[in-house]
Amino acid sequence: MSGAPELIQPSEFSREASLPPLGLLLPGSLPLPELLRVKQKEQVPVQVVFPVATAREAQNLGRLLATLKAIPEGLIDQVWLAFGGQGLGRLRQTAATFPGLKIFTARKCLPADQQQTPLGKGAVMRAFIHHLVVTRQVTHPRAVIAFIDADIRPAYFNSGWVLGPVGAILWFRTVEAAKIVYHRPRGGRLNAMLRSLLALCPHPGVQTLNKLVYLLSGEIAGTLNFWTKVPFKSGYGVETLILLAFSLDQLQLIDDTPDLSHLVQVYVGQMDHRHAPLTSTAGKPGLDQMAGHVFHTLEETLRQAGLITWQSPALARPTLNIPLPGPGYAVPPDWLEVPLGDVTLPPLRTCPEIRAVLEKGGR
Repeated sequence: MSGAPELIQPSEFSREASLPPLGLLLPGSLPLPELLRVKQKEQVPVQVVFPVATAREAQNLGRLLATLKAIPEGLIDQVWLAFGGQGLGRLRQTAATFPGLKIFTARKCLPADQQQTPLGKGAVMRAFIHHLVVTRQVTHPRAVIAFIDADIRPAYFNSGWVLGPVGAILWFRTVEAAKIVYHRPRGGRLNAMLRSLLALCPHPGVQTLNKLVYLLSGEIAGTLNFWTKVPFKSGYGVETLILLAFSLDQLQLIDDTPDLSHLVQVYVGQMDHRHAPLTSTAGKPGLDQMAGHVFHTLEETLRQAGLITWQSPALARPTLNIPLPGPGYAVPPDWLEVPLGDVTLPPLRTCPEIRAVLEKGGR
């Protein structure tokens, strides 16, 4: 099942068609007037969300938000900033510049089962969806929630990053999630390593993930049905866990069909963002720490699925030891010990309050 993905030409498929697993869609291949007509007729809410960890993203986020002004009125119902940090700082000014932008402060709105969970990207995403259902009463099963990273360099960003994945879900009734993919001319080291590890797993669903142009892209749109069925990792492992949940058929999105047949990828060309340092320091996580969380998610998920085993029991709390060079490299390094393993958060449909709202809404 590995190899190149099949290119989806919308004119060759009906809205009800079963698409090839991880079929590749190009932005602009769906006519905007038709998407607006479908959205209006079927009353599908569309939410665009930028998860933000620190106020230092304010300037970059402002430039990305300015790009969204090119999208015709009526396609997006609400644009959100989902903030997981301690203080909004300059982000308040960004919000004032874009009066339609709403701020979700995750620390003030945590679900009951996340009160003791580290507030990484995945935890913020899950808390936001919980807020959308419980507080905002969004219950339409095909309501579209599109997450876009806030650190994309603006030169690479355009309205197709929204129109492509949102349009795929609005148009094709069998699509439950659409993942942005791209080529990174100056990065993608961790993505390349993960691809090599997945190539070694003989499971057919995991092998199919090799069709993805980019595995660790952080931009994905999905239906409310999808977002309430998927498990989350609290931090860096969230994208890996989502892909593995698809490939292992853990979501059961639509009866008697493989989950991967409901995921498409949208190719947007090149992308770049702020690069993490290769090696962590006491004050800043590096690529080594990110890789540890991603690989732990991979190992844990495949082990729990019975696809890999260890000869001895798995480590209860694996630790990454990182040498920190001293001044001038003349003395032996100090060592930084970092515990690995994001917290796993269950699907939101396991929360009684979510079930109650969805049942009340007839969903």
